[in-house]
Amino acid sequence: MPLIRDIAPADYPTVEELLYLTDLGDGRSYDPGDLDVVVAKLHGRLVGIAEFELHCDFGHDEGREAHPGEQTFIYTMAVAPTDRRGGVGRALFAEIARRAQKAGATFLALVPQDGAEEAGRQAFFQACGLTLYGPAGPGAAWGCPVSEVLALRGTADAAGE
Repeated sequence: MPLIRDIAPADYPTVEELLYLTDLGDGRSYDPGDLDVVVAKLHGRLVGIAEFELHCDFGHDEGREAHPGEQTFIYTMAVAPTDRRGGVGRALFAEIARRAQKAGATFLALVPQDGAEEAGRQAFFQACGLTLYGPAGPGAAWGCPVSEVLALRGTADAAGE
């Protein structure tokens, strides 16, 4: 199981490299700004990152009628290609859900990044319990109740995944 913790400034160069490897970096020095950020370490190596905002009203401002209002919004999730399919992404996702629940948020939302791995990202988020809401197409939002993510994670933990 990966160790999930808050990001530290010493992690920034590795995060920058990880984002570049997953086609999510912009080539600039990494700076999380005001975002909440957790990283995943496995066997002493940083292998994953998730950037999110615990309190966000993303859908309301864009006029998405199906949107439930304030929620936790995930901006970026990345796992090193060599460490995928080992539970790192799900552990990051579950940590965000736990923090969201503790902060009183009841809904998780995101817009999967486009690019070469878009279909894989969408499949991952669907496996984590998220569904498309609102119109499909570029910039389509995905989301689900925090409780569903935590229930799925509890089932996976019980099954030894």
